Amino acid sequence: MSHLYPPPESGQVNQSFITFPAVNDGDESVSSQAAVIENVNGLLAKLQTASEAVEEKPLDQAEQNIENQLAVVRLGIATSLFYALRTKHPSTAAHGLRVALFCSGWAERMGLDYDLRDRIEVAALLHDVGKIGIPDRILRKPGKLTVDEQLAMDSCPDNGCEILRGCTNDPALLEIVRFGGVWYDSRRGAESPRGDQIPLGARMLAIADAFDAMTTEHVYRPALSRDRAIAELIRASGTQFDPNLVGDFCRMLEAHPEILQGSIVHRWLQQLRPEDSEAFWTGKKVGGTGKHTRRKEVVRRETLFNQHLLQTLKDGVTFTDAEGTIDQWNVAMERLTQLPAEAMIGKQWSVAALRMRDADHHAKQETVCPLQECLRSGEVVRRAMVIDAAGSDPIPVHVEVAPVPGNHHGSHGTVIVVHDLSDLEHLERRLHTLHKQTTIDALTRVANRAHFDETLNELVTATTDGGPTFSLVICDLDHFKRINDTFGHPAGDEALKVFAGLLRSHSREGDLVARYGGEEFLLLAASCDNATGARRAEIIRQALESTPIECLGNECITASFGVTEFQSGDSPQTIVARADRALLKAKDNGRNRVVQLGLGKMSEIVDVVPRTGWFDWLTRHDDSVLTVVDILTPVPIDLAIEKLRGFIADHEAEIVNVAENQLTLKVASGCSQGGRRRVDHKISFHATMTLSHAQADEMPTEKSIAGGSTKVHLELKPIRNRDRRRREIKRSVAQLVSSFRCYLMGDIINQDR
Repeated sequence: MSHLYPPPESGQVNQSFITFPAVNDGDESVSSQAAVIENVNGLLAKLQTASEAVEEKPLDQAEQNIENQLAVVRLGIATSLFYALRTKHPSTAAHGLRVALFCSGWAERMGLDYDLRDRIEVAALLHDVGKIGIPDRILRKPGKLTVDEQLAMDSCPDNGCEILRGCTNDPALLEIVRFGGVWYDSRRGAESPRGDQIPLGARMLAIADAFDAMTTEHVYRPALSRDRAIAELIRASGTQFDPNLVGDFCRMLEAHPEILQGSIVHRWLQQLRPEDSEAFWTGKKVGGTGKHTRRKEVVRRETLFNQHLLQTLKDGVTFTDAEGTIDQWNVAMERLTQLPAEAMIGKQWSVAALRMRDADHHAKQETVCPLQECLRSGEVVRRAMVIDAAGSDPIPVHVEVAPVPGNHHGSHGTVIVVHDLSDLEHLERRLHTLHKQTTIDALTRVANRAHFDETLNELVTATTDGGPTFSLVICDLDHFKRINDTFGHPAGDEALKVFAGLLRSHSREGDLVARYGGEEFLLLAASCDNATGARRAEIIRQALESTPIECLGNECITASFGVTEFQSGDSPQTIVARADRALLKAKDNGRNRVVQLGLGKMSEIVDVVPRTGWFDWLTRHDDSVLTVVDILTPVPIDLAIEKLRGFIADHEAEIVNVAENQLTLKVASGCSQGGRRRVDHKISFHATMTLSHAQADEMPTEKSIAGGSTKVHLELKPIRNRDRRRREIKRSVAQLVSSFRCYLMGDIINQDR
């Protein structure tokens, strides 16, 4: 049976800790309808406080308790099994760790007791331990699995139970692993439980497991943005997932988008050490001192040089072992193939998966893999090839595969070098322009704000016209005033230079690093989606907090990061505002973290206004300028209003009126290019939205999370009469409707004049 997402896990039934809103059944009485309208009105009224300042709050004690609980929940044997799984397939072990962290934070939010939390966390950490028994050729295969290979993968839950049964007699823990492939609305009859009969832990793990899989890079699919992954969870609620738990999970991510913090993962991995698990077997720590003794890792100077050289080369470089399994994948290979290192390391090199073919390839001619040819012959293979990159022209490359001989017969592996032969003239001109003195910030030597604004406008225009997407990362040094007050302004300037240099060192070809003002910096990442941008920001954050600064007494500093991606209906102003809003969320939730917002480039801008002729402008009634659109979003009303709060903030919209379940905004669209004054470049609209529960016959499917779906009836009308004669009004309306749809994560179900 094929799964839309990875199969769900299992766990303990305990409904007493959770309270969910009832789902609207479409047969409400008049009094209940009035209560719903009153509730919606109260939620809408809270939008008027969106612009109020939020007080800074320290790291919540509950979050510290979560991290501590994760550190002590480990069993000695579970630690050993985790190491065994990580040795077998590192990416699977890392996935289990992230799922365990998700479940821990979620269980804390729901108030589950510690025994149940421990069981869910250990089960999440080891829910894929059955993959130890899966052959490497299946686990490391970069392409689609065959039927037999998929059947072998489906045996993982049974394999996991057999492995765990030898070290635990906890039936609830074994059930979590045993029911790993059970859907909420299972159609397997009496073979497995279904619905609420599935243990609570199983339903939680199913959601956390699928969410992490969707937001992680894979060879066959890039990572989705968080909002896009949430939308996919909602679409599968009621069949694959518990709709009540999906609703609670979405609310948790809306309130705490930083719930999976990279620093927590890093610290927990450091604590999973063999000497810790030794205590479960002997009762003593390694060395018999009763203290953790960590041997300082010594990195050879040559190794540091080689690693830096590998990552800064313009050519793509890959290392494989003697069986063709990828060990190294540098940044240039990521750029050429559009496949990240996380998705490729541990997989088999495959020309089909990399979309590579011979330069003189014919339709009926099969491409001979240069790696396999090198492994067979033991000689260097050189070949002219082409990479069919998705969404762009084919890239001509020169591929050289060289064996790495060993002391005995055979080789340790291969080194693959891919040289880009495409024309770099345009890129060189852009780099030359970037480094002109007029575009450089005098202190930090990165781009200034004027050059950033110009580049952002170009990228927005190109992406709107169908070009590749891009991401924006805005970052701000934490407690920078304290640095100036303690060490002086010269030291503060030096800290800014260090941070700017760090951002430059982590930028790629086509990226732009700029100083926005003060201690705020920007990274404009071309051809980069939301998930990739967040991952790159997390790498920069970790590097900064571990970099001592000499002028600060060798102390380290931290920064907060907000990440977003271009989405339909965006303007340069809205994408900057959304990234800035993500930065504020990072600061409000404890600083030194990365927060990602936005759905991403889900679809192109839709023309929602019918075509009209010149005669229509003379004969139609004034009401004809009214654009009416119905948007159906699968989230309940309270979440839809939170999404509208983000729209209001990013578009600098003004709340005109709140009445019952209706909200009226004054919002501007910036499509017009006419007029000499800046105000003439925008068209102002009154946007009136009526929020209501979606009826069953209005929903394209029967899937929704707890609380039901929401229908937003949107009416757009220009405020000024002279705007009605503007040629650009169609594009302005289309831009606003597309933006409303993306913020609400919904679909247009009806449009009219």
